Amino acid sequence: MINYKTYSYEENEHLYGPGKRLLLFTQGCSLHCKGCVNKHLWQFGVGANITVEEVLELCQDVEGITFHGGEPLDQSGGVLEIVKALKSAGKTVILFTGYQYKELSKSSQKRVWSLSDLVVSGRYIEEKRNIYLQFRGSTNQRVYRHKGKYKDYQIKDGKSVAIIRLNENGEMQSRGFRNQELEELLQEITKR
Repeated sequence: MINYKTYSYEENEHLYGPGKRLLLFTQGCSLHCKGCVNKHLWQFGVGANITVEEVLELCQDVEGITFHGGEPLDQSGGVLEIVKALKSAGKTVILFTGYQYKELSKSSQKRVWSLSDLVVSGRYIEEKRNIYLQFRGSTNQRVYRHKGKYKDYQIKDGKSVAIIRLNENGEMQSRGFRNQELEELLQEITKR
C-alpha cells in the first residue's frame, strides 16, 4: 500500500511516457527542491491509501503506470510491491524520482529503480530550468532506459507541453511545462 494524492489516465508521451498510462502522484517528499511545482505533495500521510490490488484494477486497460510525486522512492516498499505486480501482469513502469542511483540506501529503492522501464532521475534545479526537455524540467536530470519495451526509446527534446484542465468543481489544474506566455494567461484568468 502507498499514500497518494491523485491519479489520472494520460496519453501524453512527451510528459508521462508512451501509450495510455495511469499517472499516479505519490504523497510525501523528503527532497523539497527549490522551485518545485508540486509543493502540495511534500507532506507525508495526508493523501489517500491505495493497495496493490486497486492499482492493478486501475491498470487493466493501459500500457503501464507512471509514478510521479511527491517522491515515489520515499515509499519504496509499497511502490515495489505494486511494480512487481504490474511487471508480472506485463505492464510497463516509468519512475520519476529526484534521487540519483548512488543516493539510494534501501534495497527496495534500488529494486524499484531496476524494475522500471524508464527512470527520470535527479532533483529539479531551478537555475537549470529548461521547459523544452522531454520528461525533465532541468538540464541536470537524466533519463535511464532499462531492458524491456523501452530499451531503445529515443528522447524527443525540443518542445514544451502543458496540460490545462478544469475539473468538475470548475477548478483549474495544470501539469507540464508552462512558458512565460502561458503563465501570464493563467494569472489573467485567475484574476477574474
